[in-house]
Amino acid sequence: MSQAQQIKISDKIQGVIEKDFDNKVIGRRELSLKLYHIGTGTPSRNEIKKAVSELLNTKEDLIVVRKIFTSYGAGISTARVHVYTNKETLEKYEPKHLLTRGTSTKKEGEQGGEKGSK
Repeated sequence: MSQAQQIKISDKIQGVIEKDFDNKVIGRRELSLKLYHIGTGTPSRNEIKKAVSELLNTKEDLIVVRKIFTSYGAGISTARVHVYTNKETLEKYEPKHLLTRGTSTKKEGEQGGEKGSK
């Protein structure tokens, strides 16, 4: 068994690639990461995207963080990440809400977090 590949998210957050599956039918790489963030919060999707893109030498816009699972109080998370080879395949297989999640773009009609006052 080969040693798991290390990934550095930030100064306090380290990770290990547990599973790395090359899905040739769809044209993507499917990763399962275990993230260790003891004493800090769960890393953001953008932090994970940036670290994976640096590790794999790919563009950040070809990476989708599907899910981040964090157990309560553990400081350990598991993330599922898909890395695509081109933008067309990414848009074909990934849901649109995941493509905009974690970005600062707002939909038409949204407001900046204010609730109606009585």
